Amino acid sequence: MEAHLKDGLDAQAERSGRPATTILEEYMAAGLARDSGELVEQHSLPAIRIAVREEVARSMQELYQQLSADLQKSARRSDDRLAALIVKAARYSGIAQRMIYGLLAKTVNPDFANRAYEDAKEKTGKDIVRPDEPRASEERN
Repeated sequence: MEAHLKDGLDAQAERSGRPATTILEEYMAAGLARDSGELVEQHSLPAIRIAVREEVARSMQELYQQLSADLQKSARRSDDRLAALIVKAARYSGIAQRMIYGLLAKTVNPDFANRAYEDAKEKTGKDIVRPDEPRASEERN
């Protein structure tokens, strides 16, 4: 054994009041345990890395599926709301049409109301068929 190691061991034995052989056995046991731990660590790290990657990938897949389901629910709610608004607009449009027709029929005459209705129907049909051209309702008569 090298002299500086023996001197260090003897100094430690004096400080602790234990025999040098006991201290040396503890150091050897600790060194062997450390070496064994490093060996286990070297062999187990790749397996741990694989397990962590698999778990992260599984968690990401679950989060993706949950997000996808939540987006579908949100889109469905949005579609339902839009459909309800369209139905409401169509209902109010029909009510307004009947009220205006009735008003024209009473204030002017039923023939004028029919002509106004047919003209509006024709121009609206043209606007729906060709929305990119100037609107028929914007043309001057």
